[in-house]
Amino acid sequence: MRPLFGPTTVPTATTRVQLSNTADQVKRIHFQPRAGNTGRMFVGLPGVSATASGWELPIPVATKMYPPLLLDFGDGSVLLSLFWVDSTVSGDILDWVAIVK
Repeated sequence: MRPLFGPTTVPTATTRVQLSNTADQVKRIHFQPRAGNTGRMFVGLPGVSATASGWELPIPVATKMYPPLLLDFGDGSVLLSLFWVDSTVSGDILDWVAIVK
């Protein structure tokens, strides 16, 4: 197993972006919105959007730390290419780290 780190930028609000187009098998993955973001971010499968079908991550606040979203697939795995992100503000960034096979 090895770690993969990545930032994913949503250049245009409400236009989802794929985290990666690789076939890496993810065992665990952490998602954290970048501290300078001003909008809400959403993580999900190919149908994710800023209005539905995703896990909403809070807008970062300098005085409050939110726990990252952690997905652990136990004995299984999921393709990294299945994860997508969207945002309510153009230019917001989602940082992530995945443990892959």
